[in-house]
Amino acid sequence: MKYILFAIMAGALLVLGCTKVQEGFLSDGIRYKSPEIFIPKGITARYPGILFDGSTPPVKFEILDMRPVEGGKLPAAFNTKYPVWVFKDKMSFDPDTDTTIALLRAKQDSLQELPFEFNPVNGGFLFKAPSANLPNGVYEFDVKASNVNGSKVYKNLARLHIEDPEYIRMTEVPVVASYDSVTNTFPTSLQGTMELRRVSPQGTQVMLKIMDKNGKLFNPKKGEVITRGDRPSFASYARFNPVVVTDTALITDYAIAPYPAKLIPGYVNYLIYYRIPAWFIKMDGAAPKAWSANPRFGFQILFEGTYEVIIHLPNVTKL
Repeated sequence: MKYILFAIMAGALLVLGCTKVQEGFLSDGIRYKSPEIFIPKGITARYPGILFDGSTPPVKFEILDMRPVEGGKLPAAFNTKYPVWVFKDKMSFDPDTDTTIALLRAKQDSLQELPFEFNPVNGGFLFKAPSANLPNGVYEFDVKASNVNGSKVYKNLARLHIEDPEYIRMTEVPVVASYDSVTNTFPTSLQGTMELRRVSPQGTQVMLKIMDKNGKLFNPKKGEVITRGDRPSFASYARFNPVVVTDTALITDYAIAPYPAKLIPGYVNYLIYYRIPAWFIKMDGAAPKAWSANPRFGFQILFEGTYEVIIHLPNVTKL
């Protein structure tokens, strides 16, 4: 029995010695934290990578195919390089000193960039400013993962939801203060409303319109909308070009987003102040031409384009 047992053990050891031990591990459960990844286009941002799920590092990832969920080919915009201006190291826009386009461009480099990069080390995405050119939609993709164990293809690993970002936002609710030049006081104030609208993705202009409670526009060309002393106005936040004055609007070419890019010392929320002189209006609670209207408001444009901002004065009647 001793000899028989010894022979069995020796045979088992021989079999084990001839069996190839598998190196590493590559999980079938590799995944993203969420299979739905939401991408506001035009924003430079990194998105989390793939969870290894116990797979032996290092793991190399490769994106094999991306396609619209509803079918068809991937739009050419995903693989097209676009021109972008990027600031040089440790440089940024300063509205106090960058008063010409030439001064601004001296701080920047002109590059050609793809809308996004895929990280082969962790499977994450870096979306960049040119992603503003991508069509909205939902896109699924496959990923190949490789390590010492070999490689596997993971079909439909996640879906990218390409969607519009917030283009412009209100930073301060409009307030309309009445000013009595006789008593040198502000007798009343009332909250107004503000409409923010992106007219076009092209250009770098914003048109400011101020409207009375009956929907009548004030005429800046006739002096019906003026600046308010040394308080911030359009011109305070971008000085590349003079503000254009028309019979319906004040128009500024801000040249670079975001606009405003920098707070003015002593002011919050990118505040802007204008005045409607008393002789053009009747304010509620006062005789005609007695008080001026002083709208104060704030907004910020986050992406280049042409915008319209309309301030509604709820307690003012245009004469």
